This record gives sequence, structure tokens and C-alpha cells, in this order.
Amino acid sequence: MQYSACLRVGQNDIKALINLEPERRNSFTPLLDMRGDDDRHLQTFLNNWTEHPFFLDVSRGKKDIREAFISANNLHSPANAFEQKRRFIYQVRNKNPNVIPVISWTDDDTQRDVIQLALSLERDFDNIAIRVTCPEKPTQTSRNRLLATLDSLSAPRCAHIILDFIASAPSSTASGSDFDHLLKDIGAYMPAAVILLSTSFPIDKPASNSSRSATCFDTAWQATVNRNQPGIELVYGDYAATNPTAPMEYVVGMPVLPFGCYYTPTEWWQRRKGGDKEFGNYIEIAKEIRSLPGYHGDDFCWATREYARIIATSTNYGNNGTWNGYRINQHICAMLKSIMDRQRTALEPIDIDDLDDLI
Repeated sequence: MQYSACLRVGQNDIKALINLEPERRNSFTPLLDMRGDDDRHLQTFLNNWTEHPFFLDVSRGKKDIREAFISANNLHSPANAFEQKRRFIYQVRNKNPNVIPVISWTDDDTQRDVIQLALSLERDFDNIAIRVTCPEKPTQTSRNRLLATLDSLSAPRCAHIILDFIASAPSSTASGSDFDHLLKDIGAYMPAAVILLSTSFPIDKPASNSSRSATCFDTAWQATVNRNQPGIELVYGDYAATNPTAPMEYVVGMPVLPFGCYYTPTEWWQRRKGGDKEFGNYIEIAKEIRSLPGYHGDDFCWATREYARIIATSTNYGNNGTWNGYRINQHICAMLKSIMDRQRTALEPIDIDDLDDLI
């Protein structure tokens, strides 16, 4: 695993994932936050993501927890070691055995139930994940609970630790910082991996009929983390061109302006064009994306193939939801390419003659 991205279970998010090519899935493990009124979009994912692992958690978004699937099934109840969440996870495993269950909590949840959940899942799954919410840094309760949970596991090497900073970043990653001490504490257990998860995708959009570039700061701060700490395999993670802190409530009568986005390291190009529900403007947005200096080419991914098709046919150009799926898919593919390119550069042999030229 080279990269993980967290996505809410929704129609277009799932389309973005299931249209990833098999070779990309080999290096990418999605983290799904379950939500919705039912599980039909999750079932679509389970039917199509058949040979690669994926993490599964239950969303704690303010809007999501009020939706029918979470509330009706009581999926956040810690009672009896999160019995309802465990039942849900086992049902998913019956459909797709590649699931890696995620243990998560709020500080109000009882520690005994959290640890009993971890022990139960460890007995029944080859791999598990532990997700800690860290707005700049975890609370002392969450930090202690993470270490207590790792202490309780018989094989912490099978655990993936997800440090979820959401829309923030550690105040410091320098040696001796709180973050550095946390990584050292985690490293002592030699877990399967530590996934750093954050997003700097803007919570707003450019003004109507304008474009802008927004910097992706996630790659910058995650690159400052010491990757030579013993016992630690660090994995880059983000929210794939989404931001869970952005307003998600649709108000009847709210204008829906066509919006496109394209990622090239290390920024998003964002464009709004046209008025309320004037989705025909997506043809022109696709043309603008295709002319960007960093455009990867029509055959780069599902999203770019769709852009080329829309330009060629001027039909089936979709709506804002459709284009949310395109931007997520393209972001994942571009981020994977960037990560793999950096790794190849680091592994390239040094030519002695080139060194002589620099002396």
C-alpha cells in the first residue's frame, strides 16, 4: 500500500473507486466511511472491488449520523463491545472477505467496549485498523486508549494505525514534538502501517464564472515526517479532493453552479462556469481542463477519458454529482502517480560521472 484515501459511501464516490484500474488498486487502499439511508452504494462497491483490501468504518459526520442506515442500525453504540457495528462488519465480510475493519471511538465511549471490540475483531480478521481522530493532536484520552488497545492485542503487527487529522495538520512534526513522541510510542508495537490522513481541499468554491488554484498542503506536511523511525511504515493519506468539514446540507432553492476540478502536484485547479443547473457548461469546463499545462492526457484515467468523450460528443455531460466522482478519481490517480514517481526517483542509481560534474 502506497496511498489511502477516505471517502464517504455515496454514489459518485463509489463510481470514482470502482473505475480505478486493477494496477492502481494494487498500490491503493480506500477507507470507506459508511453512511446513507441504505447500503445500496456499499453493495455496488462490494460487488466490484473484489480482489483488493479496503478499510471500512462508520462515518461520524454530523449529517451522516442522522441518516437512516447509521441511526436505524445503531452503529455507533458502544454497548456490548459495539455489537451492532460488529454485526454490520461481519455481514460485509460475508459479501467481500477483503474488508479490513476499523476500530474508532469518541472519548465518551467506554474504553472496555473499545478494547473488547478490538480483541473480537483481531480473533476473526487477519488485519484490523485503529483510527484515532487528531485535530492537530489526539486528546490524552484517545492517545491513552490507542496505546491500551495496542497493549491488549496479541499481534499488534497486524494493526494499521490511522492518524486522522481531518482538515488540520500537526502543529509540529519536528523531533521532540508531541507528534514525534506519538510516532515513537506507536513504533514500539511495530504495526503493519501508520496512515497519515488529512485534507486541505478548500471548503468553499471559486466565485461564479471564475477559476482559481488552491494549494494541496497535505503533501507538504506529510513529507516533513521522519520516515526513518524504527517500526514505522508510513503511508500517505488524504480525503481525495473532498473535505468532510465543508457544508454538505442542500437547501431547497440553493443554486447549483457547474464546478470542475483537476489536480496536478501540488495544487487543485478549480472552475465554476454558468448559472443554476446550466450543466451544458461542463463541455467548456472539460475543454479548459484538457488545455491545462499539467493535463495528464485523455488516456490517463477514467475521469480524463470521460472529459475527452464529453468534448467529442457534447452529450451525457452529467451534473455536479457526476463531476464530483470525476475529480475524486482523477485526484487518486494523479496522487498515486506522484507518489510512485517520487519513489522511483529516490531509488534511481547514482551515476558516478554525474557526481564528478557537480564537484
